[in-house]
Amino acid sequence: MEPPECPVCLQPYEFAGDSVPRVLPCGHSTCESCLCALPRRPAAPSTVRCPACNILVRIPDLGPSALPKNIDLLRFCSPDYRSLDRETSPNPNSKPNPYPILLPLPWTEDLYAKWKDLVLPHDSISLVTFESGLGTATASLYCSSSSHRNRKAILLPLDTLSSFSAKRGRLRPSYLARVMNSLQQMGEDGMNQLRLLMNASSSCRRGISSVFGLWMDPEEEISRLFIVCERFEKGVLDVLTEKMNINDVVAFSMMAMEMCEAVMALHSECFVCGCLLPDCFVFDEHGHCILDLSRVLVSGKRIRLMMSGCTSVSDSAVFASPEVVISLQGSLSSSDCGFDDFVGYGSDVWSLACAIAMILLGDAMLGNELFQRFCDNFARDPSGHFKEILFDHYEVWKENLVSKLEALLLETKLESLLQVLTSSLSYQPQNRPQVKELWSCIRSLLTKTQVASLAATDSSEVKENFVSCLIIGDMCLVLPETNNLSTKLATGGALVEHFNIGQVCTGRHMVKCMKQDEVDAEHSERLDVNDFNSISIEAHHDCITALAIGGGYLFSASFDKTIKMWFLQDFSLVQTLKGHEHKIMAMVVIDGAQPLCISGDSSSGIFVWRISNSSSQELLKSWYEHDDWRYSGIHSLVASGTSHLYSGGGDKSVKAWSLQDYSLSCVMTGHKSTVSSLAVSDGVLYSGSWDGTIRLWSLYDHSLLSELSDNTTGGSYPLLSLSVNHHLVISSYEDGCVKVWRNDMFVKSIKIQKGAIFALHVDSKWMCTGGWDMTVSIQELIEDELQVDVRPVASLIFDSVITSLLHWHGKLFVGFSNKIKVFHTSS
Repeated sequence: MEPPECPVCLQPYEFAGDSVPRVLPCGHSTCESCLCALPRRPAAPSTVRCPACNILVRIPDLGPSALPKNIDLLRFCSPDYRSLDRETSPNPNSKPNPYPILLPLPWTEDLYAKWKDLVLPHDSISLVTFESGLGTATASLYCSSSSHRNRKAILLPLDTLSSFSAKRGRLRPSYLARVMNSLQQMGEDGMNQLRLLMNASSSCRRGISSVFGLWMDPEEEISRLFIVCERFEKGVLDVLTEKMNINDVVAFSMMAMEMCEAVMALHSECFVCGCLLPDCFVFDEHGHCILDLSRVLVSGKRIRLMMSGCTSVSDSAVFASPEVVISLQGSLSSSDCGFDDFVGYGSDVWSLACAIAMILLGDAMLGNELFQRFCDNFARDPSGHFKEILFDHYEVWKENLVSKLEALLLETKLESLLQVLTSSLSYQPQNRPQVKELWSCIRSLLTKTQVASLAATDSSEVKENFVSCLIIGDMCLVLPETNNLSTKLATGGALVEHFNIGQVCTGRHMVKCMKQDEVDAEHSERLDVNDFNSISIEAHHDCITALAIGGGYLFSASFDKTIKMWFLQDFSLVQTLKGHEHKIMAMVVIDGAQPLCISGDSSSGIFVWRISNSSSQELLKSWYEHDDWRYSGIHSLVASGTSHLYSGGGDKSVKAWSLQDYSLSCVMTGHKSTVSSLAVSDGVLYSGSWDGTIRLWSLYDHSLLSELSDNTTGGSYPLLSLSVNHHLVISSYEDGCVKVWRNDMFVKSIKIQKGAIFALHVDSKWMCTGGWDMTVSIQELIEDELQVDVRPVASLIFDSVITSLLHWHGKLFVGFSNKIKVFHTSS
């Protein structure tokens, strides 16, 4: 790659002298010598015109040298960068990396992309109270989204359990991994219907209740996956406590129109409810009638329980259209029962007409008789005249209902409703009108004009080619057979136990679910503790402070003043490097023609060891920095190839040492506290300090390039560890947070652990952190042109504080107390 050059003199930029690239206020860069030579305006001598954009910009009073350097251009100018570019150029003969990944991911990229925004944070649900009978729960929702903050919610348990345990074994899958695994257990059909439901809730402009997302109890070892829906206090069923005032046409018409509009909105998203009880409609805070999706799901659950005989039908205000009941029964086809069509939009027309009739008559048990007769007939063996028996029962029930409506509506302002309600109750679904015709008839009560073109203010088009039914599809609430499995959720510090009971699958559906589970088991990669093996090494007599790999060996440094070399094949001890008289605080291994191990201790001692296969140690050089009562020794070490060694310590400075003669080359000052971490990348030295700042220094002339800043509020916490991976800079802090920069621009701050993060390792795929809470958090690191995404995958639990981490060739090395634990997958 050709080095960048000045647009004025066309000379390559340099790290020092007059050819340093300076950034003008307009954003363009020019070398310092050309800026000095640009003509000044007599009227404004402190301004010049940018040679690139011709904009008039101001030059500082101290001259062009006071303008910031262009760090990115200097990286391209770095000899280290150019050599790196040659080394990393594609090689057609190169072989793929044979080493395994750290962990099999518990999700596919497609699954994560579809569901990541629908998973609620684990701490967003509080004050959970379980309701008797159906396994649902009410809760308070707190979410970062302002539209969802402090909202009342209802939790509906899905018929899926994660195969991951939250509290068993050393390896604990993350909350996100458990949710994704539960979704996979639902199968493709179940996930598709759940996604359609949530999309319908978010895309409908009005008339449909909100579905906030998915949530799982983070504390329970095995927890159900819950749909979190909006909760309402007052429902349409409340108006059935007394008979509707037949003269109150406006109130009834407005409510019935909004009921129709809600159903039309759902139909426009290819969804059919299957059953619409009056209880499924609620009133929002503005008094508008809307369709509550959570109540639709619960109503379907109750109908399934009654069809299975788990609960009594006689005392329940539950009903469904004939074709829905037949479909749920499962053993009969539509033709066996005399239907020319099956479950579709007409099923909701029938339920809506029944709900309106209930409101008019003030009778909540209106459909119970029909539902009871259907269930009684299914309990007997179907005979050859089964469809005639069902049809006769239905016609008797319909005639009785229509006679009641006639007695109520004839010679009233609502008389026009009688005909459309009667046709909506037809036995054959294709003979029923569309919802918009029912809406138009109700609207005519207000406008005195029955015009079909006025239907549906949003003109939603109903798609006929694909219909998904909420109570018949694969998105099942929990089965009653699982009521021996209890789960507990936090309620302000208390634990409330509930037993999961729910819908029963039909015979055909159950076989389909079993087949789908077999397919999922064959193709899923399980994040299992049994697949994650570990080796434990009793390494030292005191706390381990650093781990490194080089020269074909693993190195460990400790407060016991020794460094130990281990074979990477079997982790047997090669030799112990002794010589320090104080605690070893930092270590770096340099791979080269002659590998070196360099260590620093708490009394400012720096020791350089030559690495060899022999058991005898070879100390090349040792020296001590200046030492006074304020100085707390070496805290960090890093090397830039084989040219310089950099040390950071308690005197708040960074020192550069020549690796040729071990002389002091430069002292870099500016930090206000101990320099706790150092890193080198692309010609830049990064230094992190307990003052919470990160400074960038040129490796060419050791001048200060810039200081990374973030836009987080509050005071800064001590920086404890720093890692650089090309253009990504990631640092960990005492408050358990990790901050991310990309191309020297702040990206995000993430709270990962509950205490100080002492150890941090980042590579192209993984980010591992460990610290005071005795936990190693494993995150997947993903970036694209727009964002950097950190995804929690799993955590490892230990019995001591984590002090050092290293990921190498699919193996994770963890230093804690005086031990080293090596983790790797079985594959």
